[in-house]
Amino acid sequence: MLSFAIALIVLFAALVVVLAVLPASRPSALRTASVWVAAVAAVTLAAMSVIVAFSTAPPTPVDGGSGTAEQEQQGREAIAQPSESNHLPAGFSYVRDFAPGIEVQLRYATTDNFTGQIVDGYESTDAAIMRTEAAQALALVQEDLESAGYGLLIYDAFRPTRAVSFFVDWSNSADVSTMAEYYPGLEKPGLFQLGYIAEKSGHSLGGTVDVTLVDQRSGEPLDMGGAFDFFGEISHYDAAGLSEAQMENRRLLHDAMAAHGFAQYPLEWWHYSFTLGDNPIPENFVVR
Repeated sequence: MLSFAIALIVLFAALVVVLAVLPASRPSALRTASVWVAAVAAVTLAAMSVIVAFSTAPPTPVDGGSGTAEQEQQGREAIAQPSESNHLPAGFSYVRDFAPGIEVQLRYATTDNFTGQIVDGYESTDAAIMRTEAAQALALVQEDLESAGYGLLIYDAFRPTRAVSFFVDWSNSADVSTMAEYYPGLEKPGLFQLGYIAEKSGHSLGGTVDVTLVDQRSGEPLDMGGAFDFFGEISHYDAAGLSEAQMENRRLLHDAMAAHGFAQYPLEWWHYSFTLGDNPIPENFVVR
């Protein structure tokens, strides 16, 4: 646009010169008027060209930088398209967006679980994700417990279907390194037959959560009479051989969860599911 303005100036300047050297026979008044008209027109058109050029120029970056057009385009795309690592599918939320006080230790993002490996689909130890309505209900559980001096500790929440497939592959492997700690006396195929592991998990729907109770004064988990993910009868909610204190702790967790719509799975004292509407389907996005 600036080059166009310069061309106009040159064009009219040439016109001025031509008019200035016209034969003297031309009336001097006419010649003088022509010169002035040409000059005024040149200046006016040049000024208009400059104004148009500035009005269509790209805005200066707000930080005072001199980014290229490509960089500016990339910036607009970054705003319009959220990063996948910070974006959840519609209908899912991070639990701590509703209940910041809930503690989270996602065991499948570590080697401290029954497989002895970091499970496929887990890239964070503290990103507890659930369907939004389930996360909101769990926040109400946390609120009730906090008023009594307790809180929740989440071991697992949403579980992608790739993690469930990982469990199936593990069950078909020869690795028994975690048997003594997690499933003594049992064979891997029996873990499915007895209901401890499923080929299709409610966790993948986004409404199931594995939790325990924490004493807010000490910061320590309450004694539930058995460890998370231990595959054996001691993990059954109404297992025999529990002390009165251990049974009371299980009842406290059960009653707090049931008060807000969570149903307990009898074979695992830590396992609770919230009833979801709209026929949810299993999801496979990564926990991060």
